[in-house]
Amino acid sequence: MDSKHVKGKGAIAVQQTEKVQLEFSLETLERLFMNGQLCAAEFSCLNANSKKVVQALCLNTCMHRVCNERSRAAPLEEGLLIDNKNISY
Repeated sequence: MDSKHVKGKGAIAVQQTEKVQLEFSLETLERLFMNGQLCAAEFSCLNANSKKVVQALCLNTCMHRVCNERSRAAPLEEGLLIDNKNISY
């Protein structure tokens, strides 16, 4: 790997221009989305199937987070929830 590394407090910092390819389980990706630790705008999918899975997971996660925030603030009106039975991973 031809990259310039900068040593820092016990870790190696890699230049920001480099990219890393990772693979996550669906459960890990969902947890990162749910906790707000990762946003789909921060990465690119490498194939069409992954893109479909991420899109469905984003919609489901977003719906869950928004609905939970609303339920804490005020009760939801009936009919505002999106039926997510057709969302598949």
